[in-house]
Amino acid sequence: APRASPRARGVPASRWGHGVAASRTRVVAAAESSTDRLNAGQTKSQLEPNAPGEDTPENILRVSRGTSFEGLKSAYRIAMEAAEALEGDEAIEARKEKVEWAFDALIDQSRSFFINAVEKDPSDPDAQFRLGNFYQTLGKFSDAEKCYRECAAIDSTHVDAMNNLALLLQEAGKIDEAEAYYLRCVECDPKCVDAMFNWATLKLEHRQDLDGCRVLINQIVQINPELKEHKLVKALRGDDEDESGETFG
Repeated sequence: APRASPRARGVPASRWGHGVAASRTRVVAAAESSTDRLNAGQTKSQLEPNAPGEDTPENILRVSRGTSFEGLKSAYRIAMEAAEALEGDEAIEARKEKVEWAFDALIDQSRSFFINAVEKDPSDPDAQFRLGNFYQTLGKFSDAEKCYRECAAIDSTHVDAMNNLALLLQEAGKIDEAEAYYLRCVECDPKCVDAMFNWATLKLEHRQDLDGCRVLINQIVQINPELKEHKLVKALRGDDEDESGETFG
């Protein structure tokens, strides 16, 4: 959807920055309280029972059998923060290497499953996508990006891969390329509300384009009217009034 200038839509220049900031605040607040976070509640990693000894992967990260990917990521983050708190650069680096080793060891079995699927049929776009989604879930974003790019190269209509790739690019600050992938998603699937929502967020946070954001959110609501009351959709639409009494919904 083409972006309109703020003046063309009647938003005073002096109010423009305030309107964007207010809408961004609403979006952040809604996102932080939302349970609809990307990749939440993924498949559980089947870990071995805790083994005796200080340097087992389980004991290093203080996890046990059945820990979810999200739980494993949390344990990894906590262990890294503890490593950063140590005294001396050598001690910090040694501990961080040990934490990395433990994390990789615990996800190795699951990672092998997805890698084997890709090796069995490198031309299968879904196998590439699942491996990319696995890496994204674990926070290995550069690996995820490679898989999503490969998937999109094999299947130029794979909307899920392009949407996830665009989101990674957006978070990495590669805004133009991210927007190009969102556009491709919508061209392939005019009813892809996930890509539209992410694109609307990009327009608000990186383009300061309230009007372009509103156009996309209105399209989402037209496609699925039930989403009109979703807290994230309402936040991006700017249904709350700003200080001037204007609404952007």
